[in-house]
Amino acid sequence: MQNLAVKVVDNLYWVGVFDFDLRTFDVIVPTPFGTTYNSFLLTTNDGNVLFETVKEPFYQEHLERIENVIGKKGQINYIILNHTEPDHSGSLNHILEKYPNATIIATVAALNNLKFISHLSPEVKTVCSIKLKSLQVGEYHLKFLIQPFLHWPDTMMTVIEELKILLPCDFFAVHYAEPKLFDDQIEGKEHIFEKLYRHYFDAVMSPFKSSVLKGVQLVETQMGFPVEELQVICCSHGLIIRKDIKKIIEKYKEWSQPQMLKNKVIVVYGSAYGYTKIMTNKIVEGIKSTGVEVIVYNIVNTTITEILKDFKDAKGLLLGSPTIVGDATPPFYDLLGHLNPFMHNNRLIQCFGSFGWSGEGVKNLIPRIQQLKVKEVNKPLSIRFRPTKEQEIECFNWGKDFGSKVIDHNH
Repeated sequence: MQNLAVKVVDNLYWVGVFDFDLRTFDVIVPTPFGTTYNSFLLTTNDGNVLFETVKEPFYQEHLERIENVIGKKGQINYIILNHTEPDHSGSLNHILEKYPNATIIATVAALNNLKFISHLSPEVKTVCSIKLKSLQVGEYHLKFLIQPFLHWPDTMMTVIEELKILLPCDFFAVHYAEPKLFDDQIEGKEHIFEKLYRHYFDAVMSPFKSSVLKGVQLVETQMGFPVEELQVICCSHGLIIRKDIKKIIEKYKEWSQPQMLKNKVIVVYGSAYGYTKIMTNKIVEGIKSTGVEVIVYNIVNTTITEILKDFKDAKGLLLGSPTIVGDATPPFYDLLGHLNPFMHNNRLIQCFGSFGWSGEGVKNLIPRIQQLKVKEVNKPLSIRFRPTKEQEIECFNWGKDFGSKVIDHNH
């Protein structure tokens, strides 16, 4: 079966590929509906322009769609890489073998990445988009909007001014493998927009909200025409957006607003014999005595998703783990693994717990907490076996002190 290109508008074609079987992207992002690796081909009266390539295993399918437009003897004059993540640059070497005279256009950071991703030979022609800023190819003027961290340091967007089309790579994208390709052809599946687009944003873009807002501002002010006249957004994953252009832009602005943190602490504990639970109860009493809101989770009967949902607007997080066989219990490492220094370095995080022999549980969580670059407050609190009445008071005061620091914390 021949892999056919799909016309977006006159002279612009989708030449990407479907990955229907993908269930996890970048190791950690669930993709229950698969994804696409979108690539676009612009034909002009003075050469052809390819936007992005595809993940390397899909190269042959990608090439078939390119040749479906320009034939086996046609040439590609420019390869514009808005982003060099391997799902977009993975086939670059194969494309260059087929089209050795093509010139690569990308940002400085992107060209530097390609040295290590594609190991480009010195003969390959490259142009830095920061110096070029725009490019005239035949009847079309291409404008480069450079904004790092959408979601890598190398990112930019390209505008085809005459067609009023934006190619933003991963910006505004979604992981969804839909053969119909266009958002106005999926009637009855509107749930996709709110759930899957938000899921993609949270997983990929949310660590870089300030950059997202700058990217939206570029789209709204620097395309060379009013944003209301934008006809199509050709993202690198999922649907080509023709219908919900205004909606996705507004949602990105909404989702990127700075999170106002509350005087709120999430306390997560696990207790083998009830001793860490005793510590937890006294610590919670101490926090509440300062007027700070507290939500308590037993890590045994809750999910990390539930914890993270409540932690979104909380200033503080306390982890209470017992020591079992010389270590903290695995769920706490898993929870800390879901936090990162980009999103959570403005929080207050500390740990406590009961132990019987050596007490490594609390000690072993500290390095990961430090890796998050959070502000260090209180010292970790460890108690051997069951707390005494005096130690219960110590737990209360430890919680009270943490609550006071939450109130004083200006994020």
